[in-house]
Amino acid sequence: MNIRRIQHFVAVAETGVLSKAAERLNIVQPALSQSIRRLEEDLNAALFVRSRKGMELTEAGRKFLVSAHGIINQYNRAREDISTLARDPEGHVSVAMTASALNVLTLPLCRSLEDNYSNIDLTLDEGLAGNLLRGFESGAYDLVVSYMATPSDSVRVEPLIEEDLFLTGRFNDGKDGEDIPFEELPNYSLIMPQQQHGIRQMVTDIARDRNIALQQSRVAAALNPTIDLVAAGQGFSLLPMSAIHNRLERRGILARRLIQPRLSYTVSLSYPTHRPLTQATLAIMSLIRKSVIKMHDEGKWVGKLLFEPSE
Repeated sequence: MNIRRIQHFVAVAETGVLSKAAERLNIVQPALSQSIRRLEEDLNAALFVRSRKGMELTEAGRKFLVSAHGIINQYNRAREDISTLARDPEGHVSVAMTASALNVLTLPLCRSLEDNYSNIDLTLDEGLAGNLLRGFESGAYDLVVSYMATPSDSVRVEPLIEEDLFLTGRFNDGKDGEDIPFEELPNYSLIMPQQQHGIRQMVTDIARDRNIALQQSRVAAALNPTIDLVAAGQGFSLLPMSAIHNRLERRGILARRLIQPRLSYTVSLSYPTHRPLTQATLAIMSLIRKSVIKMHDEGKWVGKLLFEPSE
């Protein structure tokens, strides 16, 4: 049963004249007349006696009018409750991110949460991109921020930013901040992530296609150990600015953007489609987008934004 038809019925019952009810509802009279007929068909009962004097309620119409007022009141209360929930949602949201995304988003995201939503509890988890999306299957995560995500029937992927890679380390060639061509990578000992890592695969594929022999350290490490090794002068690594923006000056390392070709990959926001998104989850999604924009604007997440700010 259509709530709008019930609202139309009440207006006609209260005015007793189809034209006045149509004027109150701001719709044309034929559309209102058709709405009433369809409501009568739904209820399998005549609600009005139609005459030249107007529209008079039948006995069934008078009984239904009492119910109609209650239905409309309940509908209005439900709308108010949902509107309030949207303004101040509550609940728990679990978000998993790759290490670099977590490094750049944690602070702005948590500050925004504190400023805007007092009834949402947030859990932040870290993991490898290939493993995180599998957390949707078990219900461990509500949202995932990772690179190289692939949409499927059960997962929707929203691109956030195409972030650049930087050769990071202790340079002593006086070219601080200058871009560095890919062909110069053999001059640097590279500390790379494990074999299955997407960045490593991308770099080694390009090197193979260009017949470039890379110097690769015998150590394969996760993000934080890699930065420790780089800061200690044990080698160089290819890292996004999201991973190192707050560590460059403090750790005494420098970053030079890789070009020819420019190396980049897409970081996306993913969420499952096999269960509904709560108001709290939608609120966190909005805060993530705003945090991405903020970090990009401040130069802490270098790359190309892949979505238009909505506010």
